[in-house]
Parts: sequence; structure tokens; C-alpha cells
Amino acid sequence: MTAAELRKIEHHVPLAALDSLSAQIAMLDAAGNVVAINKAWRDFALVATHTDRALPGKNYFEHCRKLGADSAHFAELAQAAQTAICGNRDDLVVEYSCATKAGGKWFRARVAPCDAAGTVRAVITHEDISDRVELEHDIVAVNEREQQRFRQELHDGLSQQLTGLKFKTSLLEYHLQAKNLTEATEAKALSQLLNEATEEASELARRLRHVEMEPFGFMMALRQLATNAEHRHDVTCTVTIARSVLIPDNNVATHLFRLAEEAVDSAAVQGEAQKIRVILSDKRNRVTLTIRDNGKPMKERPGDGLGVRLIRNHARMIGGMLEWGSASPQGVAFTCCFQNRLPPVP
Repeated sequence: MTAAELRKIEHHVPLAALDSLSAQIAMLDAAGNVVAINKAWRDFALVATHTDRALPGKNYFEHCRKLGADSAHFAELAQAAQTAICGNRDDLVVEYSCATKAGGKWFRARVAPCDAAGTVRAVITHEDISDRVELEHDIVAVNEREQQRFRQELHDGLSQQLTGLKFKTSLLEYHLQAKNLTEATEAKALSQLLNEATEEASELARRLRHVEMEPFGFMMALRQLATNAEHRHDVTCTVTIARSVLIPDNNVATHLFRLAEEAVDSAAVQGEAQKIRVILSDKRNRVTLTIRDNGKPMKERPGDGLGVRLIRNHARMIGGMLEWGSASPQGVAFTCCFQNRLPPVP
């Protein structure tokens, strides 16, 4: 076999192998032009109504920005891909939903720079995760109901019992002091322990409840989250809100708050971050929540897979696009974007 024949085989074998994969794969050059795609990528264009699957010869960034007029997900994905190709991030993962002729679908997109010699500078993959998202929606919904049931039992049961014990112990302390008995000191210590237990139970019940349905409830909850994080983890946690962001849907506000809570805990515990920033913005009813830290990179965070899955699930429950990966100059950033559906003006 001649060298020319070998080069011809080497050229075709990789693409033939990619055609056997279910993931949709495209290769981009330094300018963002699509230079090669696999069969799954081509087939998706037949069932999609609005798709970011540009064909060979087209510029991926320009194609996504045009589609962004119909869905902001595409413009955001193009920007994220361009950032990764420029070398500002090692790897990028984005989850988003889009419409197809078969109904709504969920995808996980991954952008990875390619350092190999040649034209290709980045590889983009899209995996259909719709079935898994539907199952996780059901699991999260069941978990949310169980949390609320537990919160109610905690508030109506244990908290009430602890409060009753606290009053009885205080009364016992009063009688022992009146008789000048030394056991009064022990009764006082017991009363203090019951006070602490009652406060912890109440705090746990508060953390499990939904975000308060008030005009500024979500913004207030974020600021309280930052204050609690500073006290619990000894970190600096700041909240930046460009202007008032109102989230009228209590369910959406609660899932978004749980997402922020998980991301902050992940940064402080697994990431060992010292500084955490929570940034909330709203542009034309498109809400963006970013949690950025200066801790360890994602790959060095032990046992953080569960935290990422919980963050992912909360983003999906509100139909949000989630992006996560390394932040610049260090740490990790989670960004969730979703369309805020405000109630109609009467």
C-alpha cells in the first residue's frame, strides 16, 4: 500500500467512525467555520425547526447569532463556543432546550479546543438528553414534595416539642434557683442547649421552604444566602444586582434559589474558595444568574458530581440554559439563563 493510499484511508476513517456515534459532532477552524460534521449532525437538521447545526462551509458563530433572534440560547452558545476557541477556557459544557418537529428536546453541548496540527481548532458535540431530563424532572418534583412534607413535619412536630421542652426546662430552672439548689446550673445549661436545638430546627425548616412570594423576594433571598454563607464558611460572598429583577413564579424562584445555594456551597466546600460572587441581571425579561468563585478548578474538586447534578436539575426545571466550567483567572463559574415570564399587565 502506497503512502498516498494510507493518507486517503487516514482521511476517511475518522469521519466514518464519527458517523457511527449518536452524538452530533462538528469540527471548526480558527474562524469558526464548520469544516466537517458527522451523520447525526446532518440528520438533526431534518427534524429541527430552529437549529444551531450549521452545515460545512458556514460560519458557526454567525449562524447561531442569526438564530438568536428566535431564541437567545443560540446566541449565548455561539459566544460560549467562541470564548473556548480563543483559548480562554479549557472546556465548556452548556445545556439548553430547543424546538424540533417531534416536540421540545434537551441537549448537552460541549466545546473543546483542538490543539492538533491542521485546520481543526475546536470540536463541538451535542448529545440528546431529553429522556434523562424528563426522568430527572420527575425525581426532582418528588424530592421537592418530600422536602416540603418534611419541613411541615419539622415545623409542626419537632420544633413544637423542642419549644415545649424549652419552657418546661426554664420553669424547672426557676424552681431550682428558688430553692438555692446547685442543680439549677445544670438546668440552665440544658435550657441553653434546647434553645440552640430549637433555633437549628427552625433554620432548617426555613431553608426547606419555598422563596417567599413577594415582589422582591428572590433578591432578598439571594442576599440572605450570601450572609449565611459568610457566617457558615468564613468566606467573602457578594451579591451584585444591576437593577431590580422580579420573578413572579414562586416555583421558578425556588428552583433558581436552590441552584444558587448548591453553587455557593460547592464553591466554599469542594472548591475551598475565599471569594464568591453572585451576579443577577435581567435583559428584556431574559434573566441571567452567575455564581463565580476563586477556588479550585472543577477537575480538582473532590466528590462534586452530586452538586453539579443538582444544579443542572434545578436549571432544567425552569427551562434554563446552564453553562459551567473554568473561570478566568481561576475558579469555577456557573451561569443559568432563562426567559422570565412576567404576568400580563391588566
